[in-house]
Amino acid sequence: MVEQAASDVNAAGGIRGNDVEVTILDTEANAETAVEQYRTLVDRGVIGFVGGLVSDASLALAPEAASDEIMEVSPASTAPQLSTAGRANGRKYFGRTVPSDGTQAVVMAKVVDDSLYIDADSVALLSIDNSFGAGLAAAQREALDAEVVADVRYDPSSESFDDTLAEVFQNDPDAVTFTSVSGQERGILDAYSQSEYDVPWVLSAGMFGGDLPSYYDGFYSASLSSARTQAYFELVRRLSDIDQPRAYSVNAYDALFLMACAAEQAGEASGPAIAETIQSVSGGSGHTVSVGDFGRVRSLTEAGRAVNYQGASGSVDLTANLEPLSSYLIERVTDGSVESLELLQSRFFKSGGNQ
Repeated sequence: MVEQAASDVNAAGGIRGNDVEVTILDTEANAETAVEQYRTLVDRGVIGFVGGLVSDASLALAPEAASDEIMEVSPASTAPQLSTAGRANGRKYFGRTVPSDGTQAVVMAKVVDDSLYIDADSVALLSIDNSFGAGLAAAQREALDAEVVADVRYDPSSESFDDTLAEVFQNDPDAVTFTSVSGQERGILDAYSQSEYDVPWVLSAGMFGGDLPSYYDGFYSASLSSARTQAYFELVRRLSDIDQPRAYSVNAYDALFLMACAAEQAGEASGPAIAETIQSVSGGSGHTVSVGDFGRVRSLTEAGRAVNYQGASGSVDLTANLEPLSSYLIERVTDGSVESLELLQSRFFKSGGNQ
């Protein structure tokens, strides 16, 4: 998708008449490797890049990019810590086209606290042992009204989860919030199903897919709303050689296209220029541009007009922290089926959870 975005920009004459060159480097989802690969980009004089993919890599890259005044836009890193990462000299050099998990934490807390749902007085937090788990647990602590009586990390590769579950339930919580990723949750949840513990669970996004075990009945989830935009379908139509875009690939298209729009509007292809302009081209009252519209971006810029990019992954209206807000669904498993209970739109998060 990044290559397609670059092709679309170059087909319209490039950024200020200069073509975008794409170099693909594998970070192996490793922070140290990510920094090593990043240094090779610096040596080549890059002004911006799409990445990292995982939050651990982006957390390592953000201060490096800020120090070098190079713009970084991640299509997939969701750790709440990244909301403040990558700042230098009054600019923010880290952005993302995927929402922060801080918003997911607000939804999980609402399920725990709200009388419409669990209405718990106490809660235990159980999180996968990495920066994603730690960040989402910290964000939940800030958002919850219920008393946090346990905050536990777990290793999905453990041979036994008995001790972990004993720690989670030692203070008899009314509910458990569970932060994990698809494919690494089943071991500890299977262990829970064989135990004598019985309280409502609230799962992080992405774990209500496929065949659901019977013991999921009554489980809640804070799920990212998957409504598709017109731009998404336009992009998929043009890429007829693929059946279905991979996860976060359309976010990667938006990441590069937004940086190109920012540089074109700023009149300068540099990291600082992109950092200063990328929020304004992502939203506001400018003329709407979308997937493949870089020729229109150039025309509007030459006419002194502002632009508002509507992306394949959503409206991509970036906040001051250079991240979008999104809609979330509160879901619950009832009689083996996933039931949608409430849609929380972006204005809910803008209001601090009061709308």
